[in-house]
Amino acid sequence: MSTSAPSAAQPYLLSVASTRRPLLLCALIATRVWIECGLRPPSPSREWAGAKMTEFPDWFSAYAKPNFERFLIPLAGQQNLRFLQLGVYTGDATRWLDFHVLTHPDSLLIDIDTWEGSDEDAHESLDFNEVFEVYIRKIAKCDSVCHYRITTDDFFIKQRHRIEGPFDFTYIDADHTTVGVLLDAEHAWPWVKPGGILAFDDYQWGAHLPPSKSPKLGIDLFLERHAGEYELLESGLQVWIRKI
Repeated sequence: MSTSAPSAAQPYLLSVASTRRPLLLCALIATRVWIECGLRPPSPSREWAGAKMTEFPDWFSAYAKPNFERFLIPLAGQQNLRFLQLGVYTGDATRWLDFHVLTHPDSLLIDIDTWEGSDEDAHESLDFNEVFEVYIRKIAKCDSVCHYRITTDDFFIKQRHRIEGPFDFTYIDADHTTVGVLLDAEHAWPWVKPGGILAFDDYQWGAHLPPSKSPKLGIDLFLERHAGEYELLESGLQVWIRKI
């Protein structure tokens, strides 16, 4: 199918673009022309307003995906899988999990994030309302996903009825402070089923920061506290353990 409108429609489109009508009206008219010409209109986005939605970095593909493939692909297609993510960002991991692992109709992935960012330097320039919009677009066709825009503490303490565990896989990538990571892990651990996997992102992140401001110390404290309760699967940029 052609990707450009028939020439008969081009003068009409140009005349609309040359006016000073509100951008929304222009978008509606342009969409109608595309449809009447037998073409599929572009997906609704901020491109209609002359500016593309911000492209945020895909840290999942850059750092986490190899471990997801190694440890989670063997679970693909199984019945009644229950996954939990603490810290979601734009949903790259969410979409990958839904498409490649949580393929059985009764699978469930619960995403927890405030989508408010943190005091990390990398977050200062980000519009987290836009981050949330990008996430919503990415999960539009994800059948297994349920998300809650709350803190991890609220999820485990005030919203316990929403937990729907125990979980086959829990991914911790929320608060990156020592205390935040340790609390998330301690809250999550009782909900990890025997044989289930708990994974920490960014184990080596924040080496330039005080120890209390990075995840490593919190992860190390958790591993020390629960020694003998898990099998260590991976320790590098991330830490992955399997509950015994």
